Amino acid sequence: MLWTLLLAFLLLLLLQAELCVCLRELRASTASALALALPPPGHTNATAQRLPGAIIIGVRKGGTRALLEMLNLHPDVEVAKAEVHYFNLDENYRRGLSWYRAQMPSTLPGQLTVEKTPGYFSAPLVPERVWEMNPAVRLLLIVRDPAERLVSDYTQVLHNRLQRHKPYQSLEELLLLDHDGNGYGMGGGRIDPGYKALQRSLYHVHLQRWLEHFPRKQIHVVDGEALVRDPYPELRKAERFLELQPRIKPSNFYFNSTKGFYCLISAGHDKCLDESKGRPHAPLSQRTFHKLCHFLQEPNKRFFNLVGRTFPWC
Repeated sequence: MLWTLLLAFLLLLLLQAELCVCLRELRASTASALALALPPPGHTNATAQRLPGAIIIGVRKGGTRALLEMLNLHPDVEVAKAEVHYFNLDENYRRGLSWYRAQMPSTLPGQLTVEKTPGYFSAPLVPERVWEMNPAVRLLLIVRDPAERLVSDYTQVLHNRLQRHKPYQSLEELLLLDHDGNGYGMGGGRIDPGYKALQRSLYHVHLQRWLEHFPRKQIHVVDGEALVRDPYPELRKAERFLELQPRIKPSNFYFNSTKGFYCLISAGHDKCLDESKGRPHAPLSQRTFHKLCHFLQEPNKRFFNLVGRTFPWC
């Protein structure tokens, strides 16, 4: 009996020691995270590089650059000019939060830092990594018709390949399988669900992963087609979501008939997105496009259920 009590006492001491170690590690990691999230000492009332309070997570070829530039019209918003790819590229993620913060613009206290990397939305490890950085970060997801998004995605890749004088398959070759599931279906095959650009258009699959970590109210869905047609109403919704004062006005936008889309006006200067925006799509037969739309009907319904709204997609 005495030996049993002694053994129990020793086990209790051991557990207590391990608990103390765990608590010390937890305090250290929490302090480290807070130190990274806060501006450096002595910069309380000055400009400093801060971790983003909002991230545009996608979708690729959905209008993320346009949304970022339009949000940048707001005087209380500063944006990271380049896509950082911190959370979706392991080689960047291993550099740590101090490296990530160093990629951010300098801001004043009270200003909102916004970063955008459309590759975040469909990368499986990203939602948890973003949550670990800041569970309260606000997320913006801009979407467009997933069939049109796929064609635009392919068009960009094709343009890049052609610029480097590299061969590339046609979209139908990549999108269709023959009846045996092997290769190009010559217009008579079925959609290949494994095509990477198609996978990016299965919005419900990726959003579900984000919802495992973030509440729905923390993810604002922007209608990409509406942003192109009339930017101001969509920007007003984004301002409310980000809890910003309404400082963006209809007069910040004008329609450029040559380019075929809206450009921006700020402090008397106008700015249009680069020539890659509005680029003509690569050819795809109507028959194959209709197959693609039919394939996407069920995935689209699942996405609509997740976001609680519908979109007039094909």
